[in-house]
Order: sequence, then structure tokens, then C-alpha cells
Amino acid sequence: MPATCPECSWPAPTLVSAHGDLRYLRCVCGKWLIEEHAVVIAAAGDSAFAESGDPARAGIGHAETSSRLRQ
Repeated sequence: MPATCPECSWPAPTLVSAHGDLRYLRCVCGKWLIEEHAVVIAAAGDSAFAESGDPARAGIGHAETSSRLRQ
């Protein structure tokens, strides 16, 4: 059974690359999907990862972090 995009429900994202059991797919809506054993296990998009309060995870560079800490 082909993968279905969790964003737009497109039933057949395009295979871009495969490595062993992992398949990297691109949907018509632009979303990247990772499939393993015919199950979508990951998709690019919003994440709570950057909301942890850690400046490194929020995309603030090392130099910016250093100058903010000195203030």
C-alpha cells in the first residue's frame, strides 16, 4: 500500500530516494516524508523541538548567543 501524505492526503507521494527499508518521498504539496516498511514514520514540518527554550534549538547562532549572555 503506498504512503499517504499526512498534510494533504495525497495517495501517492513520489519516491525520491531509497536506502534499505527507508524511502524518502516528496508529495505534490511539497511535504517531505520518510517511510519505513510501508509506514510513514516522519514528515518535515512544524515541531516543538525549537520551543524548548534552548537557543541552539531556536536557531540562534553561537555568536548571537554569546553576545546576549554578556548583556
